[in-house]
Amino acid sequence: MVMMVLRGILFQLLVISIMKYAKGQNSDNSSTEIPLLDNQNMPLVALFDTTKLNEVLKIAIQKTVEDTMNEMIPRIKQAVIDDIGYEPGREKERPAFTASLTTTQYFGGNGVVKFDKVWLNMGRAYDHETGLFTAPKMGLYSISTTVMSNHNSHLHCDLWKNNENLVRAFGNDLSTGTLNVVMALKMNDTVYVKHSGGSEKIYGDQRSTFSGYLITE
Repeated sequence: MVMMVLRGILFQLLVISIMKYAKGQNSDNSSTEIPLLDNQNMPLVALFDTTKLNEVLKIAIQKTVEDTMNEMIPRIKQAVIDDIGYEPGREKERPAFTASLTTTQYFGGNGVVKFDKVWLNMGRAYDHETGLFTAPKMGLYSISTTVMSNHNSHLHCDLWKNNENLVRAFGNDLSTGTLNVVMALKMNDTVYVKHSGGSEKIYGDQRSTFSGYLITE
């Protein structure tokens, strides 16, 4: 019985403190009357000081807000990075990109391979909608690509610089062809992977990739 009364008192104190804090009452109203026995003929009332309780409640609320914000800020930052493709404040760093193919692509003839999943895009120089990497500054670049052929089929792909066909990759029956080159690029030169030949498929599922980075200016 005593424990039930004490629990009731503590609960009423908490509710009263929250109401006072929410309404912005002054700390001068630092006490409240709590009925111990609800008897009209012989009431028993206790006077409690709520000053410390209000302060503890205020600190608890502030800590809860701070903890919530500290937890949300990294999530918000990552959402921004995922949305724009690079981390704010780092766009002036050395250009670098990595992209992969999520689904199998069919080519009836020649066509640029559009590696649609962008994992890294420092400087925003790679465009997943066109498949083109455009050099943002002059320098020596390392460029690589891996292309995988589909089941029971051949695959012919070339690495291009602007309108020049450079080197070729070949795959056959779920095999891969890989190219690794170093090339001197001027600002706004474009590099891309292009299919060549007849009707063929390039395997997706992140197994075909395209990447590059600036070695030195």
